[in-house]
Amino acid sequence: MNKAKKFHVETFGCQMNVNDSEKVAGLLLADGHERAAGPDDADFVFINTCAVREKASEKLFHAVGRLARAKQERGLVIGVGGCVAQLSGRAILDRAPQVDLLVGTHTVARVPELLRTAGAGAAPVVDLDRTADTFSIPAEAVAHSSAVRAYVTVIEGCNHVCSFCVVPRTRGPEVCRDASDVVDEVASLVERGYPEVMLLGQTVNAYLRDGVDFAGLLERVSAVRGLRRLRFTTSHPEHVDARLAEAMGSLPKVCPYLHLPVQSGSDRILADMRRGYTAAEYRDKAALLRAHVPNLALTSDIIVGYPGEDEAAFEETAALVDAIGFDGLFVFTYSPRPGTTAVRLADDVPQDEKLRRLKVLNDRQQRFQGRRNAERVGRTEEVLVDTVGERGRVSGRTPDFRIVHFDGGAADLGRLVPVRTDASGPNSLSGRRLDIPVAAASPAPIF
Repeated sequence: MNKAKKFHVETFGCQMNVNDSEKVAGLLLADGHERAAGPDDADFVFINTCAVREKASEKLFHAVGRLARAKQERGLVIGVGGCVAQLSGRAILDRAPQVDLLVGTHTVARVPELLRTAGAGAAPVVDLDRTADTFSIPAEAVAHSSAVRAYVTVIEGCNHVCSFCVVPRTRGPEVCRDASDVVDEVASLVERGYPEVMLLGQTVNAYLRDGVDFAGLLERVSAVRGLRRLRFTTSHPEHVDARLAEAMGSLPKVCPYLHLPVQSGSDRILADMRRGYTAAEYRDKAALLRAHVPNLALTSDIIVGYPGEDEAAFEETAALVDAIGFDGLFVFTYSPRPGTTAVRLADDVPQDEKLRRLKVLNDRQQRFQGRRNAERVGRTEEVLVDTVGERGRVSGRTPDFRIVHFDGGAADLGRLVPVRTDASGPNSLSGRRLDIPVAAASPAPIF
């Protein structure tokens, strides 16, 4: 029986992939394995993959290639999971025969069991069962990677049919957890000292189970005693309504931050993408949210170079970005993904033009963020410290998710600290701590 003693997990992709990796790590620890210092010290390396963009999926094969020598010289066992595994299946083994273990997005719970027979010259072990229960892993088994912010998956899969997206193929249709299970997990995390929880889903605000919608779920989770901050990601514009806006505005623990991908500002491109809204309807959603949450930080995703996006369509996107005034923007160049409807379209925007458009939006956004952050210099910000750096510096997040750096130490981790800002850049603020307590803020345990 082959049993790796030390493991290392590499994660590519979104917060849901991170949460899946935390589950794998926790299950391996419970099965008697130990964390390795890194891949060079590991007996088993598990690579958790993302398939949303071509570059993300290519990272898998680069990572496996780097491990090939260790496999040959010391019998390293290599496992692959996540969206690329679910999407490509056994085809991964043709390109990367070094892989010993292959699991899909629904079967990460089986990694310790499958590992017992993987490697040592045996045939690759493959389990891509799409019918497996994705919520079967006990909450206490999850090895959260942060001591401050814990991820809790509340919905898996997506029922939307966006033309460019592989998620319905890799994660399947929407499946929601029971609300009481979510509340119980959050309560257990608070008891363990976590001040902040982030609820996860590919389309998290589509949550609906047994008459509880997403606004209702926020209400129930917010009622957990001791929870300081509640976040969620990622949302779809279709599911933004008055109920959600009112919940965000009336529940003090829900942070004034929302990531709401728009993808394009052109109605023609949005229709081709099958996004289900127009640019004007997106603007109306943003206005509704800001009417209930005046200090809302709104961030978004944009795809440039989608098939058929001419200069006029791109200018419409740039105009929407200007009109909304996003607090953060993640711009990506379009890449055809297997199994999507858009893959049948001509990828007719040259790569250099895609990169030009990406740069135009990023440069514009950086200037806007620089101006907006400069307006906050001199204010007192409530910072939840989540990172301890070198040379006496720490950093953390404001309620609206802005990064703030200041002088501190390990004892600040997990604490809410008042900071008077004195400098800014496009992506962060910096300042000095104040010797005054933050209202209703007692220190969280240090892990």
